[in-house]
Amino acid sequence: MKINNTNYSAKNKGFNLIEVMIASFILSLSLLGLAGMQSTAVKSAIEIQQRSLANSLITDITERMQLNKAWLVVSGNNYSITNLSNANLTKPSCVSSSGHFVNCTGEDIKNNDIYEWKRKFTGAEINNNTLGENGLIQATACIAIKPISGTDDELAEIVISWFSTIESKDAAHASANDLTTTCGTSSAFRRQLSVSTYINKTS
Repeated sequence: MKINNTNYSAKNKGFNLIEVMIASFILSLSLLGLAGMQSTAVKSAIEIQQRSLANSLITDITERMQLNKAWLVVSGNNYSITNLSNANLTKPSCVSSSGHFVNCTGEDIKNNDIYEWKRKFTGAEINNNTLGENGLIQATACIAIKPISGTDDELAEIVISWFSTIESKDAAHASANDLTTTCGTSSAFRRQLSVSTYINKTS
């Protein structure tokens, strides 16, 4: 009986082929799950980075408007633009290569503001719009000016549209029928940021 017990014990040492296959299958599933989580984390990080950049670009142009207030208060003067990505812009001749202003008018300052603003948007072109590490991905911006009833003041609506790496739903609701629907290409990958800024035109 002792010999039989010894032989039985020897036969059950280690792993058999089925156990190894099951362990390999479980390990493969775990590695695939980790890879999927990493991919999702990278896409989420890009999404956050893009939205943060859009916020900073909104802040940039609104501050530029406030600094050029003396030009904006004149009737008819504004920063209105229908599509930033399609705009053919050049740096005004009164602005030096080092960024110094020499005898620039308010309109020159506005043109330089929009020119520099577009350059910040197109930073994503450096990476063929894949990651948008230097700018917003396939971005555009639109600025619409609306008069405020009963006053000489205006409301500047600024919309920034860009493309996400994650499919969701179009950021602009089709029934809105406003600047958000016309700014940027309609797509399930479109993301938007919209801000309205008060422009005091009375002083």
